[in-house]
Amino acid sequence: MRFMSKGIWGSKATYLADTLGRTWQVRRMAILVALLGLLQMTSAMAVHLPKWELGLGAGVLGVPAYRGAKGQETVWLPVPFVAYRGDRFKIDEEGLRGELVHRNRLRLDFSVAGSLPVPNGAGARRGMPSLDPVGEAGPSLKIILGQSGNRHKEWEHEWWIRLPVRAAISVGNPLVDHQGWVFSPYINWVLTKGKSRSLWRWSLSGGPIYASQAYHDYFYTVDSQYVTSSRPAYEAEAGYGGKRISLTMSVHSNKWFVGSFIRYDDLGGAVFEDSPLIETKNYLAVGLVITRVFARSDERVAH
Repeated sequence: MRFMSKGIWGSKATYLADTLGRTWQVRRMAILVALLGLLQMTSAMAVHLPKWELGLGAGVLGVPAYRGAKGQETVWLPVPFVAYRGDRFKIDEEGLRGELVHRNRLRLDFSVAGSLPVPNGAGARRGMPSLDPVGEAGPSLKIILGQSGNRHKEWEHEWWIRLPVRAAISVGNPLVDHQGWVFSPYINWVLTKGKSRSLWRWSLSGGPIYASQAYHDYFYTVDSQYVTSSRPAYEAEAGYGGKRISLTMSVHSNKWFVGSFIRYDDLGGAVFEDSPLIETKNYLAVGLVITRVFARSDERVAH
């Protein structure tokens, strides 16, 4: 994942420059991982596809520092493209996962997610320590609700319920630290349309987010040593963390892949909405990736 030092603003210019330099490198790595996750959703749907593909492209990501923070950071970065379609382990349009159980209407796999590092001095967190990037990993149960059409001929609709449960692990200082659990069930609608040389995919999903006390504490608790006249002490609790809706679109034409997403979170009613670190209850993230595939396997697999 991403690594970041929890430095505190020092008085020496050299220390400050070094800290800022490491912070920027970490944020670049974090955003690169996030864009790679988006890119993994842009693979084409076809009867048979190469077992693996490699490529390179460019992407842009615009996100606030954390859920509840104001402001938006926009970063352009080169983005690697990696696709692998093995029997159990896959990187494709549904992301990075390891398939554990595959039945007609039921799938159990292993999926990942994560959040960016938060530098110290960011908005309401000014004067507080920076936050390391957090990776999330765990099992995800997927239940198909309905399906119509044929993706290999013209179009196909699918409706899913997805039930991911993930452990949250921060990486930085200390090197690895458990930050609780996240449960984010959602309903997912997918439309695939087109033929082998021009395939489009739309995905719309939405649902609530729940997390443990440790997870909310990592982002929203204010300990006594960081209390100011405008930032009272606060202790986060476990429970409801808001709701999320996401829309993604991708197109595959020959060796080009283009993917985009927009995600909106509403933090109204969240158990931590009274935290002094919450500047807004609206969270909006957007991203775009364009990539060119340069290498692929001769072996093709059913997809």
